[in-house]
Amino acid sequence: METINQLELQNEVNTLVRSELEVVDQASFANANELIARLQAQKKKVVDFFADSKRKAAEAHKAICASEKQLLTPIETRMNALKTATQLWYTKEQARIAAEEERRRKEAEDLARLAAEAEESGDTDVAQEALVEATLAEASVTVMPKCSGTAMRELWRAVVIDPALIPREYLVVNQSALDALAKATKGSVTIPGVRFEKTFVNSTRAAN
Repeated sequence: METINQLELQNEVNTLVRSELEVVDQASFANANELIARLQAQKKKVVDFFADSKRKAAEAHKAICASEKQLLTPIETRMNALKTATQLWYTKEQARIAAEEERRRKEAEDLARLAAEAEESGDTDVAQEALVEATLAEASVTVMPKCSGTAMRELWRAVVIDPALIPREYLVVNQSALDALAKATKGSVTIPGVRFEKTFVNSTRAAN
């Protein structure tokens, strides 16, 4: 079997890829396909040259990744469970805080209204007391849960309720499905907004 080093292989590649050829007629078309065949053969030669090294590297990488995964899996499993638990609690706590703030706001409004009514009826003592309580209720501060080294950031996501109602600008064309349809039907079907077209692909075999 022929043995070759990487430098020699690089020189062979350089010689082939530097070949200048313009396809303008039948003869240059044939020459181009001949060069493609030689390039295909050279490509296989390059792939074969690195195949054993890649296989050994892949096996070593696989073994290292397996060892890493064995250690990481229990860590990530426990960490994810804790994150889920803290996120659920924090979400509930935010809802509780929001409800508490809304309750205080309504309480402050009710007390302020009571103070105004008492003031109008001449009951200044009740009015003053209600006004003080309203001010205190409105000034109450809710302490948000915090933990050193932890930041709970908001994460918004969209939940599709009815795909038929989604505006057009948020829809993505399924190009792979359309390409498959074009291949299967050879463009004989009609799809609104789509034009099927035919091109040619060069599939020259490698030179012997």
